[in-house]
Amino acid sequence: MGRHGHVSTLAALAAAMLMAGCGGPSSPQAEEGAAAASSAVVVQAASSAPASPSTVASGVSVAAGPLPGDHAETRRYRIDITYPALPASAATLDSKLHATGAQAKREFMRGLPDPDRFPEFADRQLALKIDFSVAAQMPRFISVREQGMADTGGAHPIPIDATFVYDASADTVIGLTDLFTRPQEALQRLSKLSRADLEKKLLAKVPGGARTPEDARREWEANMREMIHGGTEPEPRNFSGFVVLAGAGDRASGLQLVFSPYQVAPYVYGTQTVDVPVDAFADLLKPSYRDAFDGADAGS
Repeated sequence: MGRHGHVSTLAALAAAMLMAGCGGPSSPQAEEGAAAASSAVVVQAASSAPASPSTVASGVSVAAGPLPGDHAETRRYRIDITYPALPASAATLDSKLHATGAQAKREFMRGLPDPDRFPEFADRQLALKIDFSVAAQMPRFISVREQGMADTGGAHPIPIDATFVYDASADTVIGLTDLFTRPQEALQRLSKLSRADLEKKLLAKVPGGARTPEDARREWEANMREMIHGGTEPEPRNFSGFVVLAGAGDRASGLQLVFSPYQVAPYVYGTQTVDVPVDAFADLLKPSYRDAFDGADAGS
């Protein structure tokens, strides 16, 4: 399953952002979750690697009883979660998306500041917004993007960006490495291609452009390269976000790799994507997937 940048790290990421001096009012996550969560998430921000889910900080206001609906609003919070219309045959995928939405709501509700302990949040409406949408659909694959944000009181909302790729033949959600006979070789190849593409795009975006002094430019470029290389190390977690791109007819034309905010560039640059044509990895596909990609079965 391709998962990346999800709300499961809400408390930890909010704590790290506030501790790093991003500004904004203190939150329960920063006050009480920092000792347990900040180290892992500060490392995440520096290395671009996803952090492990963190234990929710104690002292927050956790709503008892059933979860709110997918469209719910009170004085303290607003929740908006939308799901795509899927074919009945994709019930497994639909169930997975709704389970993910429910978990996001659960994490969000646990992260709401207790207004009795943090009165600065008493009249501030916090928000969770998620949109699950079909990015590409063909007989073999349905690719879904999960995009949105969670505002739990930090300096700025925490981005939510993840993917799900459903294999209709196997009736399951798959991960990127499930496609390949030699997963590590595939990751190394995709890592190299991603770095080249991202460096070309991102290194051209020097703040200040031609007005930036040369020494500042070199430092900025070095830091950007470090983030790109860290976020594209050939490890499964760095390539958990992907979409199978639709091609001509009913077959796939390639992959789109999705790198969520903070992974390969600072927050301001947002999500980054790299499109990879099928001929870049066709020889590594499992035999059972070759006929699903345009041209991958030629000569096999």
